[in-house]
Amino acid sequence: MQNVKRLVAAVLLLMLMLSLAWAAPQPVEKKATKDRSAQPITVKSDQLQAYNEAKQAVFTGRVVARQDDVTIYSDRLEVYYGESDDEVDKIIASGNVRILQTNRVGTGGHAVYESKLGKITLTENPRVSQDTDTVTGKVIIYYLDEERSEVQSGDNARVEAVIHPKSGSTPKKSDKKHDANKQ
Repeated sequence: MQNVKRLVAAVLLLMLMLSLAWAAPQPVEKKATKDRSAQPITVKSDQLQAYNEAKQAVFTGRVVARQDDVTIYSDRLEVYYGESDDEVDKIIASGNVRILQTNRVGTGGHAVYESKLGKITLTENPRVSQDTDTVTGKVIIYYLDEERSEVQSGDNARVEAVIHPKSGSTPKKSDKKHDANKQ
């Protein structure tokens, strides 16, 4: 009887250790961030004001900016150039901001795009959708070249995510028939 208790305890301990090892965070291979700062940007707007000494350009009115696979729509767009004139350091979009990248759409009242980091920070009622999933919060940061984002809550704005199961996560019709035949 004593051996049976020890065997049961050993099996339970082994199962616990295996479940903890399985649940432990796995190392994530970090994708290299593309430096988009030297890639061309096409901007269309109703008006442009350029400030060469300040290395800044301000576009206003129905602004559409495209760089690689990213498109930014806004009422106003400020472009800040880097140390050399052929680099864009950051872009600040304000008013009715909408950012598209493949199957991701980000919206908000204000956005800062840091091209060297491949990072967009959305504020003022930010929302990001990917396929049918959505997330909202006080601040949303998403990384263009990585499959990750950060969402922060605020005093009166908790993080909310709506995640829909992907196809293949529900039983197949053939599985349901098989289960019905078992009964």
